Amino acid sequence: MCAPDPNRGIRMQAKIEKMKKDTQYKSASLKYWNREASVKQRQGTITKGLSRSRSDAYSKALWVLGKGRLAQEAIHRKKAAISKYDQKTGVSRSNRYMSAKYKAILDKQRAIESSIDNTFGRNMDITHQAIQRNHMSQVAANRQRLGTRPEYGAPVMMPPRDRAGQNWANLQMALQIAGTAAGAVSAFK
Repeated sequence: MCAPDPNRGIRMQAKIEKMKKDTQYKSASLKYWNREASVKQRQGTITKGLSRSRSDAYSKALWVLGKGRLAQEAIHRKKAAISKYDQKTGVSRSNRYMSAKYKAILDKQRAIESSIDNTFGRNMDITHQAIQRNHMSQVAANRQRLGTRPEYGAPVMMPPRDRAGQNWANLQMALQIAGTAAGAVSAFK
């Protein structure tokens, strides 16, 4: 029979602490994994949204282009209707009368071309910048939702067995048993 380990209680506490730490780490790892899966799913949605936004911006620009071409068609019809010569007499009309109408047509044509150039140039660039910034902020917010990976932290230290204390306890128990046995032997004499 041996004396019990004096560090037995402390060792049991360390084992319980390690089990708690392992359980907490596994729980945090599972939560992180779940967040990671939802972040990957949202990333696909965000990418789809980027593609759709770019497509919508391009469709809107094409719509403006179509409207501009319709307006240009109307201008070309007006141009064709203006003639330098009077259709009835074949005599040239006043140059100022024709040049004023022609200048008005050119002004309308310039406005239409300017609108189309702005739509596919400056405005398209502004739209793409806004779409890109929105995408980047959504990606950053999505990454922020993920958080940091769980860390195990410092290990739980297991105290060693107290062999010297156990040897002293064994020696003390042996002396006590020897003392009891000696007392019992002297009582029988």
